[in-house]
Parts: sequence; C-alpha cells; structure tokens
Amino acid sequence: MIHTRTIAFVLLLALSACSHQPPVYRPVATDGFERVLDFWQQTHPNENVDLYSQEQVLAIADNLLLMQRNSGGWPANINPFRKLSGDQRLQFLKDQNAQDASFANANIFPQIFYLSHVYLQTGDVRYRDSAKKAFRLVMTTQLYNGGWPLHAQVIEGDEAVIDTRTTINALRFLRRVAAGEMPYGYVPFDVRGQAADSVRKGDQLLLRLQQAHDSRASIWASAYGLKTSQPTAPNNQAVVALDPEVSVGITRYFMQIERPPAEVIRAVTGAADWFKHNTLQQAQLRAAPQRPAWAPKYSRAALPRQPVWAKYYTLDSNRPLVDGASGRPVAPYAVSKLAANKEWYGSWARDLMQKDYPAWQKRVLTPRGSPTL
Repeated sequence: MIHTRTIAFVLLLALSACSHQPPVYRPVATDGFERVLDFWQQTHPNENVDLYSQEQVLAIADNLLLMQRNSGGWPANINPFRKLSGDQRLQFLKDQNAQDASFANANIFPQIFYLSHVYLQTGDVRYRDSAKKAFRLVMTTQLYNGGWPLHAQVIEGDEAVIDTRTTINALRFLRRVAAGEMPYGYVPFDVRGQAADSVRKGDQLLLRLQQAHDSRASIWASAYGLKTSQPTAPNNQAVVALDPEVSVGITRYFMQIERPPAEVIRAVTGAADWFKHNTLQQAQLRAAPQRPAWAPKYSRAALPRQPVWAKYYTLDSNRPLVDGASGRPVAPYAVSKLAANKEWYGSWARDLMQKDYPAWQKRVLTPRGSPTL
C-alpha cells in the first residue's frame, strides 16, 4: 500500500512539473525573408550579431512587433532574427512613426505570413492585430489602376511609379488570402472578397502592361508610370528596360491559374515565345554574320551550354543591355565577352521553359479527352 502511494506521489510531482513547462511552438518557415536578409548582410558586412534560432518563435515574433511602424509596414532590409540591445530596442520604439515602410525585396509579406502562423499557434491577438494592420497597408497601397509602388508611402510631389516586382508579390499574397490558404484562414470572408477584387484588378493591369514586339506579346518592364502606363525607370535603376527575371515570376503566377481565360493563355504563350527566342545564345547567333572584320573570332564556347538571359533588354529591339546603370546596349559581337560577368546574365527562365511550361501546355492546351502519347 505504501509502495503504491509512493508511485502515485511521484507521478503527481511529474505531472505538476510538466504543467509548468513553457509550451513548445513549431518553427515557422522563413524562406520569404531570404532577399531581405541578403541585403541586410550586404549593408552590414562587418557586423557580428547574435541571432535567434528558428525554434525561438516568440522572440522573433516580438521583434517583428517592435520593428513594425505605426503605418503597418516595416522598413526595408531589417533583420528580425537578431538579438537587440537595449539601445536598439529604444531606437525602434522612437522610429515607430517613421514613414519608411517599403515593399523592397519582397518586404512586408513574409512578416504577415510569420505573424499569422504565430497567432494560430499561440492565440495571442497581438500577433493577429499586427498582421491585420500590415494587411490593411497592402490593400490601401494598391494604386487606382491595380498596381503597387515600391514604397508604401509615396513622397509628396513624386510621381507614383508602378513597381512590377512589388505588384506580382502583392498579387501572389492576396491570391492566397482570398483562397483562405494556410495561415490566412482566420481572415473574415468579406475581407477575403476584398482581396479577390484586388487580385482581379491587378491581373488585368499586368495583362495590359505586357509589352509587344513585332505585333507579338513579349515580357514586362521593371516599372511603369502610373499616369501613362508606359515603361519607366524604377527607383533604384537609371534605365528603362525589359526585365526577364521579374517576367518569369509573372509568367509563373499566371500559369498557376487553374482555368485560365484566353487573355491569360495569350500572355503566357507570348512570354514563353519571347524567352525561347531571346537567350544570349540566340543573340550571339544572330550577331555572327554582322561581326566586323576587326572583332574577335566568333565562338559559341564563351557562353554556357544551357540557355541564359541578359539581366535587361531594350524595349524597342530586344537587345541585351550591358548593365542597369548606363543602359548601354551590348555590341552584338561582344556578347561572349560580357557574359563572363555573371551579374549581367542569369538562368531565370531555364526551369520555366524546360519543365514548367511544357507541363502547363499539356494541362491547359491539350483538349480534354484527346489521346496523349
């Protein structure tokens, strides 16, 4: 009898100890912060900081609450995973009214994702309210034609510019909210309906902004003027140009539509056709017969075997540009030499053209019930 009581007492102590253990929360995916963290690291190359681990979910979420501006957004390129000193925390409190919230490098959207997950795990309404405030900022920042600017607060006197990358990031986010995807199931149905309306408006804008060449749809520019809807130079770039990298994102976005209407199908097929015919290898082949006698001997070996694309292209002739700062078109015979600079070209559309687009064609363009090989 005494032995039984002893066992019961030990079990009671163990259960009591367990009841006082702090809850364990699942780590939240932080992939969306990748670009923000890369730029933070570039601007703080010699700064050694202690970072929270992914398991320290509440500490990271509390950092996000502290760093959020009263407008609902966050300044660009801050690191929410670092352990802050007292002075740093005080500075964030002092800066809460700053009008510097920005969508640069996919900012604001991963914060909403993270805080929403933490709210669902903890039930703490502080994280929900913070996410809702940021969501309202995204909704109210949409311009009247359906696009988004790079900065959440447009400086008075400046002409608003539609930032193409920000627009596609916002539309991806709002499409998930409208569908009630995890972790946005807590968003009320009427608010989801508003998100769906914003998505329709933004989709129509992107379809109108797609550029054309020789009467065929091509890709998209980096930015557009609000009043003119014509390509313009974005805030951090001096040249007006077609942007293959952001255009791949737009093409993938349209490819995810389950039952795409005809105008979306035209946009996707037009962009894919442009990617097919405007690789650097294609530009080199076209340039070979025009090479001056004094130019180096034509050689395909200077370019990678797999297709690559220049970072920017001219609007009128689809000529590759040397860089975004000067906007100089590359001389046709110099493609091989310039391609040695890996910052000047990339493989952005490779997986799209080799894997995703063929699968999309099979799903969308193959008539139902038709035989397949």
